[in-house]
Amino acid sequence: MRTNIDHVIPADRTRPLLFDAFPDLAESTPWLPLAHVPTAVESCGAIGEWLGRSSGVYMKRDDLISPLYGGNKVRRYEFVLADAKRKNKKRIVTVGGLASTQAMATALFGRALGFEVQIILFDQPITEFARESVRGFVEAGAEVIYGGGYAMTALRAFGAHRRDREGNYFIMPGAAGALANLGYVDAMLELAGQVERGECPRPDVIVLPTGSSGTLAALALGAAHLGWDTEIVGVRITTALATNRLTVGGVIRNTDCALATRAAGWKPVRDRVRYRLYGGALGAGYGYPTPDARDGAAQVETLTGARGEITYSGKALAGLRTLVAEPAYRGKTFLLWNTLSTPRPPLGADVDERIPRSLGWMFEGATVA
Repeated sequence: MRTNIDHVIPADRTRPLLFDAFPDLAESTPWLPLAHVPTAVESCGAIGEWLGRSSGVYMKRDDLISPLYGGNKVRRYEFVLADAKRKNKKRIVTVGGLASTQAMATALFGRALGFEVQIILFDQPITEFARESVRGFVEAGAEVIYGGGYAMTALRAFGAHRRDREGNYFIMPGAAGALANLGYVDAMLELAGQVERGECPRPDVIVLPTGSSGTLAALALGAAHLGWDTEIVGVRITTALATNRLTVGGVIRNTDCALATRAAGWKPVRDRVRYRLYGGALGAGYGYPTPDARDGAAQVETLTGARGEITYSGKALAGLRTLVAEPAYRGKTFLLWNTLSTPRPPLGADVDERIPRSLGWMFEGATVA
């Protein structure tokens, strides 16, 4: 699939808000425009009956952040792919699950910017969304390698990165490094501007799905920097072994330290962040469907017109529905940060013929969850 780069790059953006707030940050930090911002804030009134609340719940539309592919990786890749460009890397190597939206964003934006892209995929439940994702990786022109379980995937990723190391740029699963996280500190400055202009009220609670936790950490840091008492609630989409107070705290600390190092005016705020992890929507684990996630995915379509899925957006809405009903949050204003990745890439008629042999089993009568 060939992408017109002019379709990807927003014509009216010259710098992120962070560079305006901290001019010296621009001197040391690579950046290129990919996000079409600001993304709108809208009412969730269309699903008020399902939520059990008719007002006071809003949605930040990062699903519409790019005409190429939406979701929460676009803001990150303004910094990450710019860094790869600055370092003259030729190939992006990353790891993700069979239905990873981060892997899809890497394939689409990486290829659009002229990189070779190599993706190593680990197992997760086989859903139609996962099948569509693998087709999308192939259609985008990425080299797709099946890793299998976590241990074998890690070994294959290490081997792929070591080969031709000088030309490779490795992106960890979830792209939750400190450089990438600047994109969502910047997003909080964007939201602050919308609040100031009267486009939406300041939220008491921001809800989003979280795994590698970069978006959660960055939003919490951004809120603390603004002096807001907003609580950021991450609806866990993976096991507590991978996403917990210790791991999230590490991401917050690393990002805060990176900002303090790069921007002289940034005052460390990690001791003032307010966040919570909610695990009640997870079910059996990453990518596993639950009745509430299926129901949430259907509500995503009611809200946005785009088909939801059960790994991220469906579980985020299921979590939101539970949270708004908690007595501690009665009367609080909520903001759902919508990270659904749309649009999905168009597929060629022959795409199934180009699926790597190692992944052919996914398309041969596998059970669809």
